[in-house]
Amino acid sequence: MDTLSLNQSLKRLEQLITRDAESFSDPRERQIEFDRRLERARRLMTCLGDPQNSYPVIHIGGTSGKGSVAMLCESMLQASGLKVGTHTTPYLQTPLEKARVDGQLIDAQEAVALAEQVMACVTPLQAETETLGHPHYAEAWLGLALRAFADQTCDAGIIEVGMGGRYDCTNIVTPRVSAVTSIHYDHIRVLGDTIEEIAGHKAGIIKPGAPAVAGEMFPEAQAVIEAEARRAGSRLVRIGREATYQPLELTQQGGRFSYHGLHMTLDDARVGLLGAHQFANAATALATLELFAEQTGLALDAGAIRDGLANVRFAGRLEVMQREPTVVLDGAHNEEKIAALAAAVTDVFPRRKVILILGLLEAKSVLPMLRKLAGLADTVITTAPTVKGKPAISSSQLAHLARDAGARGAIDGGAPLEALDRALALASPDDLVVASGSLYLIGALRSRWHSVDDIIARRTTFPNGKI
Repeated sequence: MDTLSLNQSLKRLEQLITRDAESFSDPRERQIEFDRRLERARRLMTCLGDPQNSYPVIHIGGTSGKGSVAMLCESMLQASGLKVGTHTTPYLQTPLEKARVDGQLIDAQEAVALAEQVMACVTPLQAETETLGHPHYAEAWLGLALRAFADQTCDAGIIEVGMGGRYDCTNIVTPRVSAVTSIHYDHIRVLGDTIEEIAGHKAGIIKPGAPAVAGEMFPEAQAVIEAEARRAGSRLVRIGREATYQPLELTQQGGRFSYHGLHMTLDDARVGLLGAHQFANAATALATLELFAEQTGLALDAGAIRDGLANVRFAGRLEVMQREPTVVLDGAHNEEKIAALAAAVTDVFPRRKVILILGLLEAKSVLPMLRKLAGLADTVITTAPTVKGKPAISSSQLAHLARDAGARGAIDGGAPLEALDRALALASPDDLVVASGSLYLIGALRSRWHSVDDIIARRTTFPNGKI
């Protein structure tokens, strides 16, 4: 495969990013774009042959945990013998991560052909910008992923919401099951600054007649989800009510827990993802699969489900990259995820000196996150990720803000890999180096251990194996 051809195809898709992701500050302008987005996505899928109707879909939204639940569902369905297509966003190192089949990135040659097919459908939409607005990168990649899953005759599609839910371009799918993992403050410029407003966006993925799962969330958020399910006539399974779990043990290899669901009980199951927050995500994924099995006639085997839970992998989420010193990459980019990261560092890696590498985007509510991190690290080294359409806080400004928030020893570390070098130079073999704040930062740092070329060639985010 000609690498240049792939890069050119990816560049064409990237050129659809024409403005900052959260730049619609006027409510009227924002609502117009919401409506246009869904219409563009529907027309794009029609041009592509409505591939989303070729397989049963699980649609997953929420503030935090939706990516983990997607990976858990993927792993368990694969272990159950299904061919699974998974669309997640954002990516870490290559956009090809947005379209996976059976855990593998789509082939580079296939990606080029699909990109051409998608752009052939985007071009007529671009001619109607006065009525439809500008076709966007996220819509194009959704079409590419859904078409890839249909072409490869997948048995199931797992689709992660990009932002919000009700007006996200992924909401053109008709799922067999919807899952809302959690609801917290994030993307408030677009989704609103109250939990109820944000929950209204998340609840929008619940479709008439299709059952849904509600993860652990604030009571006021759950009330919004419950009301939406009633309006849609959808059965709602709530984690903590109709399905429950009990944590048993946390380790540096994952955790052990028990699950009591609709029809399935798992005593002393192991989940391969790190951190106490993954117990709730695992329970949400299990309840989602139970409903999916009811909807599709799939027979769930407890042994296969256990294997899927234990063997799940998710790049960039409390991912251990090396030992002595231990380096952990975690794309915690909102207050809820930062709290989960802080708890995991204390629970999973206790009594360690912590050196934190931090980079954040401008659109984030920075001060609440910095306050949660202030007491976590002995040294904070700031940096700035680079991504088109999403400006970052400069490393110098972030160091200043971190000091104001009470962080000890905040240092401007410069570019991401320079900040990593500085952290490793400061760390002794027993110390813990943690990088967080933006998934785009995690992608930049992760190239130290897994190169983009190897990821594309081997079609896996773990080309050198897992530590």
